[in-house]
Amino acid sequence: MNTGAAAIYLAQVRSELSDLPPGELEDVLQDVGGHLSEVSAEFGTEPTIGQLQDRLGTPRQYAEELRTAAGYPPRTGPVGQSHKERLDAGWNALRWGLIAATVGPFFIAVAIFAWSRRETSFFGLLGFGILFAAAFFGVVALRGNDPKVVLDTPQGTRGATTVRGWIDQIPPNIRHELRTIGQPIWWVARGMIGAGGFFALFGAPAVTVVGAFAGAAVSIWMGRRTQQDGRWLWYVVPLNVVAAIAVPAFLAAAYMGTSFGFLNNYQPRHGGSAYSPPDNGLRLNGSPVTNVYPFDAQGKQVDVRLYDQDGNPIDLERQDCAETYQPGQHGTTSNQFPQAVIVPDENGVVTNARNCKDTTKAPFAPPTASPTPTHTPTPKPTVKPTR
Repeated sequence: MNTGAAAIYLAQVRSELSDLPPGELEDVLQDVGGHLSEVSAEFGTEPTIGQLQDRLGTPRQYAEELRTAAGYPPRTGPVGQSHKERLDAGWNALRWGLIAATVGPFFIAVAIFAWSRRETSFFGLLGFGILFAAAFFGVVALRGNDPKVVLDTPQGTRGATTVRGWIDQIPPNIRHELRTIGQPIWWVARGMIGAGGFFALFGAPAVTVVGAFAGAAVSIWMGRRTQQDGRWLWYVVPLNVVAAIAVPAFLAAAYMGTSFGFLNNYQPRHGGSAYSPPDNGLRLNGSPVTNVYPFDAQGKQVDVRLYDQDGNPIDLERQDCAETYQPGQHGTTSNQFPQAVIVPDENGVVTNARNCKDTTKAPFAPPTASPTPTHTPTPKPTVKPTR
């Protein structure tokens, strides 16, 4: 059984021979796998990609030797396509893939880190639009070639060599765990964070939760699909980049208790008022108190100033005409109650400062006056004078 570098080498040989008939390809690969197992055993420990290439040549060279020995024709692209056209197709596909994996995730990252701003949805949609459009054009640029054609380009070869070098630094047992356990977990996390983040851009908590679970299912399907059709890499790799940005950001926000504003910063899509609890002010049973209307025992409204047990004024933000049209000039808060509020006109709005009027009258009927308690005087004891 080939693992680690041998498995990577075998997969690359499979890519080079992918134009062979399926039955013949499997027969050839079975022989190659046996040969790789024998060569790997000679090293005593699991060899690296570099060691295998020093011994057997590059996967392409190894595949060409197999073609020559078995009498198969040289690898070609679609009918009538030259080698240069094949390389051009590989470079164009790689370029679109790089755009999908960088430009799209960049705008999505901007949307993630500017979650509370109004332009969040715009940047998010722009990022996803660029990502999927570039991925689509990358697949089209292949022109019918095998997706591994990008590795034939100088840029693709250098990138693949760098990635293989990083992989070789990981111990074999950890690589095995990452493939068998880490990969499915990543698929689920990628789908939930990606889809959940997309729907959260529109401020719908319930839809966000449902979309996250649906995204996990789609992500697993895409992961399986990618193993069968390499063209899906143009979509999966950019989504992996997005998830790599979103997952740490989501965990950091959850740790700090902000939850990206999924619930606290909910903004209705079709008008209406958005509820955003104030950081300061009074609350009653969890709801904000914006004004206080004091009444005396006889049910008469009175003016008071409120202080807490330490003598600190209990201030609320002023809501009168002066603060609305000349903010900050008369003090933004006051502890005098009831506070003056703006009287709306017959249309429920105030259009300018000249028409603005204040009122301190309670917007509800005065409470019923409490009956005045009567007390029967206690008779004083009579003291008789003594002689």
